[in-house]
Amino acid sequence: MNLKTELSEQEEQKLDEFLGRVKGGAIPNIEALDGFFAALACCPDLVMPSEYMPILQTGVTDDGDLDFESMEEAEQFIELVNQHWNHVNQQLDSKEVYLPLLFEDEHGKVRANHWAQGFLLGTNLRPNIWPEIMDDENEGGAMVPIWALAYEHHEDPEMRPYDEPISDERREELVVGAAAGVMRMHRFFLKQ
Repeated sequence: MNLKTELSEQEEQKLDEFLGRVKGGAIPNIEALDGFFAALACCPDLVMPSEYMPILQTGVTDDGDLDFESMEEAEQFIELVNQHWNHVNQQLDSKEVYLPLLFEDEHGKVRANHWAQGFLLGTNLRPNIWPEIMDDENEGGAMVPIWALAYEHHEDPEMRPYDEPISDERREELVVGAAAGVMRMHRFFLKQ
């Protein structure tokens, strides 16, 4: 049994490559997968792999779905997904800090937009549960940095949180706030 949960750089690249094969998929890369799994790990209602695996593998059309070249490749994908799922859960279940898996863009900047969009997609799997924390007077603010990052480039300008581009300093604050918010939400739901 493999007790190591954190993916190696090579494993991250392979999982990212698998997710990138899906054309128009809801989870375009491993950064979005990390956010998606963070939301599922916080949720007090267990989301089974049979429910989330189709989301990872389904494209906009049937031609865009993730196809495997062999049974070994399919098994490798499932193993990598499960390993990352376990890693996200382990981080949140430990008393250590949750560190979202974020990548630099082509300009060397960490944006975290895909991570935040993945998180929101995860909340959509149990939409009746999340208003409980969003409406909580003490804990509702945990979602604010996630919303800001998720909607930064929304096609509807009214949905964007800022009129001006987010500065590097503000982005860093939002990323730290999002990670801290995930830990707060996990503790909130864990009490239940």
